[in-house]
Amino acid sequence: MTIFPLIMAGGPGSRLWPESRRSRPKPFLPLLPDGRSLFRATLDRVAPLALQGGPLVAIGASLAELALAQAPELEPERLLREPSPRDTALCAAWASLEVLRLDPDAALLVLPSDHLVEPDETFRETIRLGAEFLRERPDELVVFGIEPRFASTAYGYVERGENLGVEIYRVARFREKPNLATATEFLQTGRFFWNAGIFLWRAETYLRLLEKFEPEFAPILRTMRDKIDAARARGERPDDDPEFARAFSSAKRISIDRAVLERAESVAVVRANKFAWSDLGSFGALEETDRREEKRTNSPRRGIVIEENSFRNLVRVRDPEKLVALVDVDDLLIVETPDALLVAKNGSDDGIKRLVKRLGKEGLDSYL
Repeated sequence: MTIFPLIMAGGPGSRLWPESRRSRPKPFLPLLPDGRSLFRATLDRVAPLALQGGPLVAIGASLAELALAQAPELEPERLLREPSPRDTALCAAWASLEVLRLDPDAALLVLPSDHLVEPDETFRETIRLGAEFLRERPDELVVFGIEPRFASTAYGYVERGENLGVEIYRVARFREKPNLATATEFLQTGRFFWNAGIFLWRAETYLRLLEKFEPEFAPILRTMRDKIDAARARGERPDDDPEFARAFSSAKRISIDRAVLERAESVAVVRANKFAWSDLGSFGALEETDRREEKRTNSPRRGIVIEENSFRNLVRVRDPEKLVALVDVDDLLIVETPDALLVAKNGSDDGIKRLVKRLGKEGLDSYL
């Protein structure tokens, strides 16, 4: 079974403001200890699974050049430039239409561009396990669940049901991000995984189910299919066609989970417990990764931090020689960029998201 990886390169990463911005969002920041971006690392991780020309990349049109700058080996036609912001259900449908042109029996591997996964080979082994299952049961939808390390309120959850094979289970139900008490209960049962947003299915199966559960997508997808076929036959891009753009932009915004996964009956979850995973969705998660790397390489933290009667503070400044002195303060998050300074209570991830929304409302778009 041929696998076509689809990298979802959207998402503003607003919990990482002011480092993450609209013009250079989280996936394209050099956040990894080796200087790579998460987008670059994702490309490297799936490259052995992809055909010549690289994976498909769903991305906003304004970020296409940034993606090609970080991945010059990508064929430009593999970039699916979204004419307007839409959620994952439609992007996966566009990719599925492209895949069906190339191989009607192929599988589509959907994965985010901004997660930390290591080691790469173990990740690929887990994906191949899911592909073997899908080869035997081609009408299934496969999701990959992360063994929870703690009671997190930041992730959605997948509850496992009956065993379907080695490390593969029937999905009993999906659960939205829970409160702390519910997350603790999930952890204690041992039946729940974190939903990592990594999916695998045959392109034809996904399109059929999307039209079944969201019938208003059917005429939109017909138009998109016709325009894709016509444009590719001429050696052109479908997203340059105004009719394609209008059809794409007319679709409602809905996620893969809500549109298909939560409604489908034949959904399996693979226990992805052989590789380390983090969505790096907060400065706290970045700090944890940096500290692990420091223990391995003795690399310096950002800035020179002196704390006098101060504890549990997190500091990120651009200049490694800048002295940051903290006196009688605890649990602060301090992030400096050339045009902004964030001072917050450490762990105020939702507060940072609210702040980003407020910047737009108050006309401070240049800082977004």
